[in-house]
Amino acid sequence: MVTTENSSTARSERAAAERNRVLAGLAEGTVETAADLRVRGSAEEVADDLREVHLPALEEAGYIEWDRDAGTIEPGPNFDEVADHVEDLPFPDGGTEDD
Repeated sequence: MVTTENSSTARSERAAAERNRVLAGLAEGTVETAADLRVRGSAEEVADDLREVHLPALEEAGYIEWDRDAGTIEPGPNFDEVADHVEDLPFPDGGTEDD
């Protein structure tokens, strides 16, 4: 049985992992558009999550600049705050880069 608390925690962890993936991609130069991020789940689910949850949160924090019309993503004015910490971010599977 999954409790609401466990379900909420799992959702929060997944959301953090997706945001970390966006920031890591920008830091590594592998993300320039929202399409570059579509790797998990159905394309529609990922696009919805990115458009409705993750990209707006990262934009609001100033970590990215997102042009919704062009579909482009660039480092935002506060990106340097997180760029130095990208190597410290956990991988979604809980592993590390050296695994």
